[in-house]
Amino acid sequence: WNKFCFTGGVVEIRAKLPGRHDIGGLWPAMWLLGNLARATYVGSSDNMWPWSYNTCDRKLQHAQKLSACNQAVHYGLHPYQGRGAPEIDILEAMPGVEQLKLTTTNKPYYSTSFQVSPAFMDERPVLGHPPEEGVWYNDGVEYGPNSTLNIFFYGVKLKHLQEDRTYQTDAVSANRNIGREHFEDFHTYRMEWNPGPNGTLSWYLDDTFVYRIHARALAATGAIVPEEPMYLLLNTAVSSTWGFPAPCPDGCSCECFDCKKEKCGCAIPTDMCTNFPAHFLIDYVRVYQDVKNGGHKVGCSTESHPTEKFILSNKDDFKDPDDKEVLRPVKVGTARCSSDDDCDGFAGRGLCKRGR
Repeated sequence: WNKFCFTGGVVEIRAKLPGRHDIGGLWPAMWLLGNLARATYVGSSDNMWPWSYNTCDRKLQHAQKLSACNQAVHYGLHPYQGRGAPEIDILEAMPGVEQLKLTTTNKPYYSTSFQVSPAFMDERPVLGHPPEEGVWYNDGVEYGPNSTLNIFFYGVKLKHLQEDRTYQTDAVSANRNIGREHFEDFHTYRMEWNPGPNGTLSWYLDDTFVYRIHARALAATGAIVPEEPMYLLLNTAVSSTWGFPAPCPDGCSCECFDCKKEKCGCAIPTDMCTNFPAHFLIDYVRVYQDVKNGGHKVGCSTESHPTEKFILSNKDDFKDPDDKEVLRPVKVGTARCSSDDDCDGFAGRGLCKRGR
C-alpha cells in the first residue's frame, strides 16, 4: 500500500495454491485495492470501499466519502470528481469437495470479482440462486469455459448509524472450476485492466479466458471501470465464513474453531488439522503496461487521481495508534556482501564495506 501502485495494465501471477485441493478452510487471494483505502484499516475504508463512481447523485452523496457532488474539496483533490477504493479480485480460491446446487461450479473453485459501489438497490438476487431477469449484470458480461456466474456472493450492505451513510456493494463475479493440479503445481493467473468509458476487466487462467466485464455492463448502476491508482495484495486468510460448515451443524455451538480440541471439530472443515503447515508459493508477479496508452500509469498519487495529501491529512485512519507515521522508512543497506558486485542494484551505487 502507498508504495507501488498502478492504473491500468496487465497483472500476471504464477503461483501454487496452499494446502490440499480437497480440504476446506484456507482462503488464498490475489487482489487489487484502491490506494485511498489501506487493507484491514477500517477507518480508511469506511464509505471509501469499494466506490468507483464519478456522477453526482444527491441520494448517495453522504454514502460516498468523496462524491462528485462536492464542489469545495481539500487535500489536493479535484472538485466534482467522485473517488473511492474499488476492489478487483484476481483470485479467491475455495478448496474442498462438494457438489453445489443451482450452478455448474463445484468445489474446488476460484472466484474472480469486481467489487464496486454504487449497487443494485431496489431488487437484488437471492444468495445461492441465479438472479431474476433484469436484476443483475447481464449485457456486457462474458464467461469462458468452466466458468459461470458466482451465485454465492452478490455483495454486502454496510450499515452506519447515520442512515444516509449506509450503502450497498455489488460483487460482479464469476466462479471457475479448478482441481488438484492447481494446488500441486504452478499455474498462471492474469487480469487485464483497461480503464476508461469503453474499458474492460478480463481474467485468464494459463492463457485460457475466464471472465470479462465491459464498461457497458456497469451502466445499470452508473459505476465505472476503475480509474484509481491500485496496489496488489497476496495473502492467505482463515475465516469461518469461507469454506466452514454452513449453516452451523445441529448440536454444534460453532463458538470455537480450534482444530486441536475435539469439542470444536464440528465447527471446522473435515481434516483441516492435517492441512498445516500450508504454503502459498509465488513464482513471480509481473505488471505490464502500454506506454502509448495514456490511461496506463504508475504511481500511488497521480495528477488525475491524487492521494498523497489526503492520506497525510487523515493519517490516523491509515495507521495504528502507536505509529507516528503511516509508513516506516524503508531500510537501505546493511545486508551481507562479499564484493561491490553484490551491491550493484539498478544504478551501480552500492559499495561493500566490512562485509555489508
